[in-house]
Amino acid sequence: MMSAEEILLRVKKNVFTQKSAEHLSKMRGEGLDFCEIRPYQAGDDIRKINFSASGKTGELQTNIFNEDKQINVIVCVMLSSSLHFGSVRLKNELIAEIVAHLVYSSIQQKNQTKLVFFFNDEQQVIQLNNMGGLLLAIEALLNFDLLKTQINPEALNNYLLQQAKSLVFVIGDFYQSIDYSMIAHKNQINAILVRDPLEELPNFGTELSLADAQNHSYIEANFSKKIAKKYQSQLKVADDKHYLHFAQHNINVGKVCTNDDVFIKLSQILK
Repeated sequence: MMSAEEILLRVKKNVFTQKSAEHLSKMRGEGLDFCEIRPYQAGDDIRKINFSASGKTGELQTNIFNEDKQINVIVCVMLSSSLHFGSVRLKNELIAEIVAHLVYSSIQQKNQTKLVFFFNDEQQVIQLNNMGGLLLAIEALLNFDLLKTQINPEALNNYLLQQAKSLVFVIGDFYQSIDYSMIAHKNQINAILVRDPLEELPNFGTELSLADAQNHSYIEANFSKKIAKKYQSQLKVADDKHYLHFAQHNINVGKVCTNDDVFIKLSQILK
C-alpha cells in the first residue's frame, strides 16, 4: 500500500507535468456561477462562445461568469466494509488517491473545500485549505477501520441539504441505492464509482471461504462459473438502475477501477 506522502507526491507530479491537468478544472466556479450572455469582445475566451445564442442573433455571443467567486467543494466518501477489498490494490487506497487529486485541485483553485466521511450513523467533516491538512486527511482514510462499517444513505442527503449550493463529489462502490433527487436539484453532483476488476468479472470457479467483514463470520461456498455469471448479470442490472437515476437528475458519473491510472480516469470523467 502506498503511503499518504507517496500519494500526494504522485498527485503533485500529475497536476504539474501533464497537459491534461486542465481537465480537472471542471471544479472552477464558472459552471455554478453563470452571470449573463453578451456580444463577443476582442480578448474574450473563445471557449465561452455561446453558439446557440450567436446563431439566433447573427453575431458572436459569449457566456459571462463570476469567475473570481469561490465555490463550495464537498468531497463525500461513502465508507463501508466492502472497500476493504482489492485484487490489484485495496479500494480504500484507490479512494485515497482520488480524494487527493480532487482536493489538491480544489485547494489550488482557492475554493472552500470540505472532505466528509460518511459511515454507520456518523459523519466526519474535515475542512481543508492547505497541503498539510490534505496529507493528514489521506492518512486518516488509509488507516480508517472499515470492518463493521456500513453505509447510511440518509446521512448524505441530510448533510448536503443543510449546506450551501456546492460542487459535490460522491465516492464509493455504490452497492447500495441512494436517492439523489433532492440534493441534485440544489447541487452539481459528480458520482465516482470505485470497483475492483474481480468484483465485476469473477473469472474463477472454485471453493471459497468468504468472510463477512461486519460480523467476522465465515461461509464456505462453491463459487462456480454459473454463479459468477449470474452475479455479473445481477450487478449489471443494479448498475444500470444507478446510471438511469444519475441521468434523470443530471448527475455526472464515472468509474475508476483499482487497476486504472487515477489521474487519466478523472480527467476523462470531469472533461
